[in-house]
Amino acid sequence: MTSAILPSLALTKIQEAYQYYQQRKFNEAVTAFDAHLQTNPRDTNAIYYDAICNQQLGKTSRAIVLYKQVVGLNPTSAIAGYAASVLTKLDPSFQRPSLLAAFTATQRATRAATTLPTQNASSSIQGPDEGAVYYKASGQDIMIPVEINGRSIQMALDTGSPDIYLGKEQLSEIGIRAPEGPPKGETGGASNNAQIPFWEIKAQVKVGPFTDTNATVTVAASNDAEPLLGQSFLQNFQYSVDRAAHCVRFQRKGLGIQQQHSSGYELPFTLRESGNRIIVEGEINGKKGPLMLDTGNAAAGISFNDPAQATKYGAPVPTDARVQTVDGVSGSGQAYSYHVNRVRVGPIDRTNVRVITDIDHDDNEEPLLGHEFFEGWQYTIDLKQKVIHLLRR
Repeated sequence: MTSAILPSLALTKIQEAYQYYQQRKFNEAVTAFDAHLQTNPRDTNAIYYDAICNQQLGKTSRAIVLYKQVVGLNPTSAIAGYAASVLTKLDPSFQRPSLLAAFTATQRATRAATTLPTQNASSSIQGPDEGAVYYKASGQDIMIPVEINGRSIQMALDTGSPDIYLGKEQLSEIGIRAPEGPPKGETGGASNNAQIPFWEIKAQVKVGPFTDTNATVTVAASNDAEPLLGQSFLQNFQYSVDRAAHCVRFQRKGLGIQQQHSSGYELPFTLRESGNRIIVEGEINGKKGPLMLDTGNAAAGISFNDPAQATKYGAPVPTDARVQTVDGVSGSGQAYSYHVNRVRVGPIDRTNVRVITDIDHDDNEEPLLGHEFFEGWQYTIDLKQKVIHLLRR
């Protein structure tokens, strides 16, 4: 225990508050957030979610007061930006006080002083400096509302996909003509060794308040999984996945806006240029090795490519492992499903972790670290500093 850890009663109360919030029990959440804030009055995250709950209950006046507290406590933080955005809708007069002006001026001054050219970032992205997108959870998938050439589609947020990716049929279903002519090449997935022809098209892709006016979209001959919102879009942002709020917050990469991570943890990663793969160090049953962050991996906490890789990582396939069918962009495959005793990645230390090991897949990539592993944590991908900021929820 360190001095930064809150008293056990406060920890219990804030955990209770976020649990009520996730269950949409907003009255109970407000009571718990208010109790936590009596001893932690400067916890801007708690104030922000207290405001959301009051807004959901129709208590607009109380919500406005709380959102203003968030902005007032730390006007240059990202969460203050989110609060300010809500306030301009709930209270139009809020734009006139100096508080918002100070936030905007500080934000612009910080960006002007710190922004550097960003390698591989798209210059065709239009929109604000930062914004939030609320998602629907489909199992472990993070389903983001996206527009392609003005047509709506739900896409899975997938840090393990290099591209914005969907199948010809999925493109046709939203009323966009599928590409013709010879394919550009072949691609595969994580579920089997099949290779699928693919084409590339240019399109306007809109995600929340952000629009890539010249996005490259990969269109496969078929796709047996969800459409994927991958790194060709995500590489332009630092982004935070808040599982409690079902929200992804995007911030343009390189802005230099300060965020409050003092109460959390930092997990360094390496960024592999090919596909913008995010690689972290993990430990499975005492054996250390690299893992690829893959929020699109909904099959398990960790997915191994084959039994030999699982053994190398300290997770050999047990003789009584169940065989199950797994689906991916290239079709279905067979995998062993079982649990491993312990997995540790940075501050996250879990026991009895569900894993799968592909039977008929041949790939040299690292094992996939899925979204399921981060249950109970908010994580922010900071591509500039190459760290994942982790905050327990």
